Amino acid sequence: MSESPPWDTSGQQDSAQYPVQAPCQQIRGGIGVTAGQLGLLQFALAEPGRLDDATVARIIGVHRHHAGGLILSQDQVGRWNAVPGLTPAHCAGVWGYEDAIAELRRLKAGVLAAAGQLKPVTMAVLLARSGLWLRGVA
Repeated sequence: MSESPPWDTSGQQDSAQYPVQAPCQQIRGGIGVTAGQLGLLQFALAEPGRLDDATVARIIGVHRHHAGGLILSQDQVGRWNAVPGLTPAHCAGVWGYEDAIAELRRLKAGVLAAAGQLKPVTMAVLLARSGLWLRGVA
């Protein structure tokens, strides 16, 4: 009989083989990137008209898509938590992973909120409000 792959959480393998570290590092990398993006959006909020409609729409689309992927990560946590006999070290790793997912989810919500605030103050919206867009000046 062949050995189960390391990502198989069916309970047919030693719990010490579950790869918690790699996905946790990936989520932590996402936390760093998303926090940086949130910081950049704060600059854009301070200067209305700095971003165009397409950029704001892309920010919203990408972060909504990635937020959906966090559901899969949370499901994986549930599968790991359901495995009997996890070692205390493994439990700590799973809990750390779950905490990292929650932090990334919080940051993504912040990015989406900031992008939502930017929608009414993009270049095109501000130009249209000023009338320059309609007169063909811009």
